[in-house]
Amino acid sequence: MARSILENRIVKLEGRNPVRPYEHLTDEELDARLAAIAVRIEAEAGVKMADYVEALAQAVSADEPLPEGMTKMEIRSLIASFRNVASTRSHHAQ
Repeated sequence: MARSILENRIVKLEGRNPVRPYEHLTDEELDARLAAIAVRIEAEAGVKMADYVEALAQAVSADEPLPEGMTKMEIRSLIASFRNVASTRSHHAQ
């Protein structure tokens, strides 16, 4: 079940919906992919992922300008994905 959860998070974070391309990966390999995505997002945003997600959530709530090319729905989906990944990783670390 953990692999399925991590796989779903990767698909959402990468913004594409391939037909189970991560099925052959181990949980550790999937976790490494998530970490790589987080590093890339942090590098592009210039802040830690948790801070970026919080800033996006505040911007959406306050009807502030959004990042160019992103809709509120996309941002809400992204926020939910980030939070689910954090929750999943926290749960599996216990």
